[in-house]
Amino acid sequence: MTQIKKKLLIVQSKAPFGSSSIQESLDIVLAAGTFDQDISLLIEGDACFQLLKNQQPELINRKNTTKMLQALPIYGVDKVLVCSESASLRKLTPTSHNNIFRFVSKDEINTIYSESDTVIRF
Repeated sequence: MTQIKKKLLIVQSKAPFGSSSIQESLDIVLAAGTFDQDISLLIEGDACFQLLKNQQPELINRKNTTKMLQALPIYGVDKVLVCSESASLRKLTPTSHNNIFRFVSKDEINTIYSESDTVIRF
């Protein structure tokens, strides 16, 4: 019997080091990835700041979420999406990041939301 996978969308919207929400969302993404779920991670709003290079979150006793994001493909999570508008407002460009991130427009985000069975926002 073939089981149809549900589409899970995790949305990060808060600044990366102001709370534990980014870390908690990544824990869910990694857990779902290890169980071979159809999962997408959308980074928007202030969560885009975790894409900045040369951060030192260890200085405030936080984990480096950028390194965790780059490891997601190892866990089978290959849909790491970044809101183009949010990134642009924060002076982040698609060319300044490696190819694990796919920058998406607001229209694409609306489609992703409508195609998802479950959405969890952080």
